[in-house]
Amino acid sequence: MARKAVVDRNIVLQLLKEGKTSQSIATQFGVSRQAIDLYRKEFVRTGILPSSTAPLPIGTLLPVTPVINSPIPPKPLPHSIEPHDVSLDQMIELIIKAFDALKRIPELEAEVTKYRSEYNGLITQIEQLEEREKKRKEQEIRWIHAQNPDIVSNR
Repeated sequence: MARKAVVDRNIVLQLLKEGKTSQSIATQFGVSRQAIDLYRKEFVRTGILPSSTAPLPIGTLLPVTPVINSPIPPKPLPHSIEPHDVSLDQMIELIIKAFDALKRIPELEAEVTKYRSEYNGLITQIEQLEEREKKRKEQEIRWIHAQNPDIVSNR
C-alpha cells in the first residue's frame, strides 16, 4: 500500500481562502492536485468554504483527521451509507482499492480460463475412463461365459 502524505486541513483551508491554486497547494504538501480538489469540494459541501472565495470568520478551525499509515481495518457498514458518513480519506482509500481490484480483472479472467480448460480436460478423462470401465466389464462377462457357458449373467 502506498504511503499517505500528511496534509493539514486547516492550512489547506487557509491557503484556499487566500486564493492559492490547488496545484500550488499540492506542490507544497507533495500530493496531487486532485487530492487538494477533493478537500476543496469537501469544504464547499460542508459549508466551511463557500463556492466563491469569501473569507470565513476569524478563528474558524477544522477538525483534524489523523492520517494513519497502516491499512484501516474493515468495519461493518450500515445498510444505508450517506456521503457525509464516510471521511474523505476513507473515500480515497476505497477508490484506490477499487482501481487495484479492476487492475486484477484480466489476471483473474486468465486464471478462470485456465481452470475452465483444466476442468473440461478432466471431464473428458473421466468420460474416457468410464468408457474403458464399461468395455472392461463387457469383456469380463464375455470371458466368464467363454469359460463356463452354463452361467447365467444378470445384466
